Amino acid sequence: MPGEWAKALHARSVTLPGGVAFGPGALAGGAAFGQFNSATASGIGRLDPTSGKLTTIWSYSRGVSGMGGIQADRPWLVWEQLDSQTNLADWSIHAWNLTTRTGSVLATSRLGDGSYVRGQQPLPVVKNGVAAWAQPVPSPAGYVEAQIRVVNLSTHRQWTVDTGRVSSPVYAGPYLIWGKINRSGHYLFRAVDARSLKPVVLPRPLQHPGSMGYLAGSPTYLAWSTQDLTALTVWPAGSARSREFTASGPRHRFQFLQLAGHFVLWYNGASSSVLDLRTGNGFDVQGTVTGSAAAITIAEPVTNPKTKSTFVASRVSTIAMTAAPGISRCAQHGATARSELAPP
Repeated sequence: MPGEWAKALHARSVTLPGGVAFGPGALAGGAAFGQFNSATASGIGRLDPTSGKLTTIWSYSRGVSGMGGIQADRPWLVWEQLDSQTNLADWSIHAWNLTTRTGSVLATSRLGDGSYVRGQQPLPVVKNGVAAWAQPVPSPAGYVEAQIRVVNLSTHRQWTVDTGRVSSPVYAGPYLIWGKINRSGHYLFRAVDARSLKPVVLPRPLQHPGSMGYLAGSPTYLAWSTQDLTALTVWPAGSARSREFTASGPRHRFQFLQLAGHFVLWYNGASSSVLDLRTGNGFDVQGTVTGSAAAITIAEPVTNPKTKSTFVASRVSTIAMTAAPGISRCAQHGATARSELAPP
């Protein structure tokens, strides 16, 4: 990590007491939200990065494996929960109102006959009180299909805006957007206006995306990796250009993407990485990284666990986006980058 980043993070760092481990997955309203684990309990929590106070939002029942993905847009929190430690097909999607402290289950993988639907675990998103996810559905076809479901969390009104071989959606710029493989096997983007939910004609840089692995969105960017996770394309919302980054090696494959300001964050299978979109330089972190338009938070274990079942206290550090310096050189790794015009 560059020295100026380490110094800025050290200035706003807290260590959780009592051997509590915390993995942040979303930031909103000056707080971090994610999964906590201790010797006595596990669940979803809210961490105040200034005081270090951890508030339990949701406690896991016995047998729950953990959190798959989480997003926050106050007052709403949505997450995907792995409901079994032995069956990866057993999952549910939860919504929680931080103001009223009430929640609901939006969807599960369980079918009426007691079996589970095939397909990937969804990664729910939320913006302006509207949640969306890709719900796998039974299909007579030889491949897995899903529905892009959208629900107003206040009125509980629900829509299905697309069905087929679709990815999890993301909010990016003015769109709710997702990837799709058509009947010819080509990768496409499909999108609706994030507020009206009406279909939109996508700008030229998004009309020929190539293959897709993971997507990430923010108010200012859309990012997607190739299916083999070796390259990343980033489109600044409203721009006629996109920019492509190539991973520096197999340890930095672009997966589980997040966007925070002009930085891309991702978990590469062994550690987390931060990439500066303006310079193409980055660094690795032996912990969990999450971010928003306002800040980036990094959680690292204070020591190495003695056994696999031992929880180690987390040190959680936060840097405001206004204080985040550009990454001027590669500390651990970099990514080659090139800008390109939208295809004709």
